[in-house]
Amino acid sequence: MKKQFPKQGPRGAALILVLIAVAIGLMMVATFLDGRQESVPVADRISAASIARRTAESGLDLTVASLVRSDDWRAALADGVFDGSFKIADGTCEVRITDADTDRAPNDSTLRLLVACTAEIDGLAMIAEQAIEVSPAEQPLDVAFGETALIATHQIQIQNDAALLSWVPRSLDTDFTAPLVVGTFDGDANGFELGDAAVAASYEILVADSRQFNAGLNLPGARFLPGPLPGLASPHIPSVNERRIEVELELNTAPRRDVNAPSIRIDTNAQLSIDGDRILHSRGDFRIEPGAKIDVTRGTLVIDGDGHVTIHRASITAAAGARVLIRGGKSIRITDSTIGPEGATADSLSAEGMLPTETDVTRILMTGDLHSTIMIDGDSMVTGVVIAPDTEVRVMDDALVHGRIVAERIDLRDRCIVFAMPDDGSVVGLTSRLGPHRSEDGGLVAVVCQPNRLTPGTVLQIATELGVSTIALEQEAEVSSDASDGRRRGWKRQHPWRTRSHRRWRMARGDD
Repeated sequence: MKKQFPKQGPRGAALILVLIAVAIGLMMVATFLDGRQESVPVADRISAASIARRTAESGLDLTVASLVRSDDWRAALADGVFDGSFKIADGTCEVRITDADTDRAPNDSTLRLLVACTAEIDGLAMIAEQAIEVSPAEQPLDVAFGETALIATHQIQIQNDAALLSWVPRSLDTDFTAPLVVGTFDGDANGFELGDAAVAASYEILVADSRQFNAGLNLPGARFLPGPLPGLASPHIPSVNERRIEVELELNTAPRRDVNAPSIRIDTNAQLSIDGDRILHSRGDFRIEPGAKIDVTRGTLVIDGDGHVTIHRASITAAAGARVLIRGGKSIRITDSTIGPEGATADSLSAEGMLPTETDVTRILMTGDLHSTIMIDGDSMVTGVVIAPDTEVRVMDDALVHGRIVAERIDLRDRCIVFAMPDDGSVVGLTSRLGPHRSEDGGLVAVVCQPNRLTPGTVLQIATELGVSTIALEQEAEVSSDASDGRRRGWKRQHPWRTRSHRRWRMARGDD
């Protein structure tokens, strides 16, 4: 009889399971230890960044408070009061104060300061920044409504997809507070119409209401005046002294003397270089044909037509120091043309479609007679000032305008865009609530109410009587600082500093 032995299963299975469990445990422990080694430095950096941010903000608060309380912050900057570094708790702070518009050192014309405080904690730096609005050292009185964007005798309409935008550096646009000033001379709020699809940046409408003005209200969207604004005469256009000629004049090159002709035509593709003052007066129509190019290198070019002035697919450029005056007795029509100071071309437009803010729009001036019209249409690009209180101004199609407009009626329509400077405090205008142009009861003093106040003699008269620097377009009159009657030169606006509520923080880069 055979002996039966019990069957045995696989041996060592438990040992394998134990080894697998031990391996998994070791991997988890190694992962935990490795993650701990990385997470601790990360946590330290997060903590350092948080402390650095709070330290930078504290340093920024201290700097802004010191600026606001300073009797003369410009002198303090020049004396190096804010130079060097200082300690706050365990951090080291350094302050940098620049002109927010130019990113350069502030000067007498600075309107916005950018204050940046850098704090460093354990080798990690954070920057806190804040913009502060300030007044320039001296604000001239502008009697040509230089603080306004659009002002009309009767009505302003912005229709279709037209846009009225602030001409400011885009770095400031997010929290920029200065408004575009629009309205009518009589202060009727109904004189400004904005269509449903039209676009307008932050603006204030002129409203003549003595009760609200005397109450000192400054409501968003309205600028209260104690009464209507004074009218304005069209700018003076120099008269031609040359003998009349009786035949139509065709120009292919620049004339050597002034012209007084029954009609003037600048031929197709003509190239005119004007070097010195020149008056081209047409007793009838004035036509500038397609392809014509006029460059004013020095002096003032006057394009003066008693009839219709037509500029079609042409260009007119004024170099630094040069000017162009355009008058249309019956109309001015600018179609698919470029008119502006040197460099004001489509190639100079930023990504937002606007020219640099330092572009001088007073190089180009357009005006018209009673019941005339000024039309800018097509794909035109015009950089200048329109002062035509008796003229209807229309900007249409895809036209692009940089500057400001004073007219009888203003009509912006289609897809046109007008970039205008806001009332940023660089000048004191006649719509300003405070200034040397107003009496104690808030009314305008008589000397600034003259309709012909744009003439050089009247500008000087206003400056002398009020004792302030006065400007009107390119005319500027200053009062001697040692005047015997004790009047002062310039007017310093007394108002609290306005600090922006918006701040930003960022990590310091290598170029900071």
